[in-house]
Amino acid sequence: MKENQEFYHTFERYQEQGLEPFVQHALQYLRGERTVPVSKPNVLLGMKEVLLTFSDKLLHNIVDTVTDLRKPYEVAIKYGFRGHTNGGINGIFFQERESSLGPKTTKLIQPHETRLQQDLDISLENLDSLINVKVVWHEPSGKRIVGVYNMNNNRIFLLDFAHY
Repeated sequence: MKENQEFYHTFERYQEQGLEPFVQHALQYLRGERTVPVSKPNVLLGMKEVLLTFSDKLLHNIVDTVTDLRKPYEVAIKYGFRGHTNGGINGIFFQERESSLGPKTTKLIQPHETRLQQDLDISLENLDSLINVKVVWHEPSGKRIVGVYNMNNNRIFLLDFAHY
């Protein structure tokens, strides 16, 4: 049996091969055949390099309905983490305090606590230190992918879809 070589899923790889390598990696992970897929987004000038992982629920969604995730995934790895939003720009951003996404994100954390601890390398007691983030793409319905960011090691865990 051929051994799988693990690698980061990057925007360059996405441009060359599309979403299929990520989808196949996700499928193999969900079957217990590979490690969790990790994406390494582009780093725009002045921004930090981050690593992205996804909840099992999002990975199932990616495998089952690739078309729903193509645009938000592309935006996340193409533009990467961009900090605070100015509006009208794609990428991964902090959720603003007044955002209605905050409570929805908090509710999504509990079912994923074990994976969060592993993927973000954080203890259960420190989950409160995570910063809420969102993936923004041109989606007029207010649909976003939400997640949490560990600023100590620049890792982001994307949880699920939420709406404003």
